Amino acid sequence: MSEPSDQSLDPAGGQSAPTEIKAPLGLKIIAGAKIAKGTALACLSLGVFDLIHKDLTALAQRFVQIARISPENKYVELALEKLGLVEPSTLVRLGMLSALYASIQLIEGLGLWFGAAWAEYLVVISTGLFVPEECIGLAHHPSWLRLALLLVNAAILAYVANVVWKRYRSRRTAGTASGAVPGAGPQA
Repeated sequence: MSEPSDQSLDPAGGQSAPTEIKAPLGLKIIAGAKIAKGTALACLSLGVFDLIHKDLTALAQRFVQIARISPENKYVELALEKLGLVEPSTLVRLGMLSALYASIQLIEGLGLWFGAAWAEYLVVISTGLFVPEECIGLAHHPSWLRLALLLVNAAILAYVANVVWKRYRSRRTAGTASGAVPGAGPQA
């Protein structure tokens, strides 16, 4: 089975300019998940910014009444007490961090969706950064959820790294086959 070429043939029999390689289905699925996560986080950050100058305790008490949860529940009482201690500056920081993370997720997702090589490298780096932390967390506090998260992230990392490597090699061999020297800039 041959690797996909990123060069198309000219009708006259010669080779024309390189064409874009379509992103594999797996990358499209990962891109869709990142776009969905980024959109959800963007909505969350807007919601957090909306809460900045509101009485969180009163909002929580209203939610407890609507949800028909007993206000005498010790966990509800604790949550209501802690919500009264949240300062607006904490909400601003939370909103800004969630907006930043949302924008990173959206940039990665859209880049992957449109087949940008930089997005593939960014996903390898960003996914790879969390794997060691998840291993440490699993070693200190083992649970099935932590193991599942580690396995899913490791599988995504291996898949994307494999796709990036194959696409890098195909671009490099296509550049060498067309006479371009790898690593050299544009020729005059």
